[in-house]
Amino acid sequence: MVYGGKPSRGCRTCRARRIKCDEGKPTCKQCAKSKRECAGYRNEFEIVHRDQTKSTVRRMNKALNQSRSTPSTSTAVATTSTPPKEAPPSHLPSPRPTPTRQHTPHPTATLTVPLAQRAACYFASNFLYVPLGQMPHGHMDYLVPLIDAEPPDSALRSAFNACAIAALGNREKANRLNLANLSLREHTVALAKTHAALGNPATASSDATLATVLLLGLYESITAIKESRMLAWRSHVDGAIQIVKLRGREQMRSTKTGTLLFQAVRHQVLGRALTSGTPPPLGVDWWMDGMGDGHLLPSAAMHRFALRVSELRAEAAALLAGITRTAGNIELMQQMAHRVRLLDQEIASWLLSLPPNLRFKTLCWLSDEEVGLLPGRQYNYSKLEVFPGRVDMYPDFVTARIWNTARTVRLVLASLNIRITAWLSTPVDYRATAEYATSKAICEGTIADVISSVPYHLGWHTKQAGLFDNDTDRSGFACGHEDSIKALPAWFLIWALACVKNHDMATDEQRVWVKGRLRFIADHVGLKYANIVNDLELRFPSMFIRQDGTMPSSDPLRAGTYKGRPVPVSAMLAAITTPRTPESMGSEGRYPSP
Repeated sequence: MVYGGKPSRGCRTCRARRIKCDEGKPTCKQCAKSKRECAGYRNEFEIVHRDQTKSTVRRMNKALNQSRSTPSTSTAVATTSTPPKEAPPSHLPSPRPTPTRQHTPHPTATLTVPLAQRAACYFASNFLYVPLGQMPHGHMDYLVPLIDAEPPDSALRSAFNACAIAALGNREKANRLNLANLSLREHTVALAKTHAALGNPATASSDATLATVLLLGLYESITAIKESRMLAWRSHVDGAIQIVKLRGREQMRSTKTGTLLFQAVRHQVLGRALTSGTPPPLGVDWWMDGMGDGHLLPSAAMHRFALRVSELRAEAAALLAGITRTAGNIELMQQMAHRVRLLDQEIASWLLSLPPNLRFKTLCWLSDEEVGLLPGRQYNYSKLEVFPGRVDMYPDFVTARIWNTARTVRLVLASLNIRITAWLSTPVDYRATAEYATSKAICEGTIADVISSVPYHLGWHTKQAGLFDNDTDRSGFACGHEDSIKALPAWFLIWALACVKNHDMATDEQRVWVKGRLRFIADHVGLKYANIVNDLELRFPSMFIRQDGTMPSSDPLRAGTYKGRPVPVSAMLAAITTPRTPESMGSEGRYPSP
């Protein structure tokens, strides 16, 4: 038997359900609330002298065997200041086979665990999100069979080790270990081996090579310390696109792993298109038609919407760049504005049609005092864990990403509509138009929705006794505890937060709070890409309106706040004060806007 740290003293039922128990006697409130039979509590002897799970025993035995066979890799991570060269882990932790998830206690610091193995476990518990039930909401779960099939000296293993060691080294708990050089060495090896694989016709378009390129792109997000690293990320995305193009859609969808890889590349494509303002390469239809991923309908449908938005935005930007004010061009811009509004309405209606198991719910409402803001005192919003107001919960992190992707593209569309309205209204102030009022209300409500999702992504809900009750068990990380801050949902959140931070309709308090959350993701979660987007000082749509030469004489940023609003619009106030739940989404503006 091994003591595995502070144990849980919750009832057996709550421990099996993976929720926090209030440890009430004789029956806990969680079981009473859910009308379940409380299975009782373990005695103190059983708690302290408990057996570890079989998976932990296997990992310990493997660690000890590796330490005996390779003395250079046997230094305990907890006492190492200069990590020696590590052999790559033999395989990833196996994903959980059933929806029943068990706590796997972490090995204590005195165990001799190779650094490479510890980094692999850390990566699996933070990035590999595997489906556990019928809903196939996973992320990067294609890596498990691919890495197990690759030899230790493969490019995929090196890329995986680079990402795993970099992620572990960036986390606050590992700051005393300098792992940057070790991860960089693995990254350099992975680049060289990938170059060789691309030059070999037998491996140039293989699943392993494509997965390696995607991991190299993730490495840039984990380690990014300056803006130039995003150019490297884009180059990796372009390389993945070329591999998919070389193989063709039909060949990619011939296997389950190939289909998952195609969907992963497609997600990177829409991210590249939205961040760069360019249309998706090869066009929307090439990425969406005939792929047969109807079993992933919510994600696939959102991918189609996002790609259509990026394509429409690029078309409108090209039109606004060189258009002159003639009767024919005015009609052309009116048609463009109509297309923008129709697409936004289509996305809003689709969100409203999602079934209950794909909707969010409001966990609680928090006042200023409840988040730590006391009357009459000056506070720094950037230090707050939760912004005052609503806190939402989602069935799983992939569902949350679908909703925030929809919100991001709706912000893009509403901003584009304001930009077109400014062009059509010149020389009249566009802020006095009904189109501006509607788009502004959508932006303010959408920004509030994104902010309400942040605590869930950053694990705040897992610390609130009695508030969190999630029985879906649809997805989970490949290993480790579920009740801690994870890197993957934080990664999902970065671009949505960047859009909120840079939007004209965000309040000063919202902007300061979002910048604080991005800094938290960079410094504590270890995703340095968050620092890059945090340092970018952009404002949209005002900077595009100024670029078009259609900015009115007064300052739109001042007019954009509630105290300086030139025209009182009741729809704007309703969007701010009305609870934003899936059941109350159809009433604001002139069309549904969740």
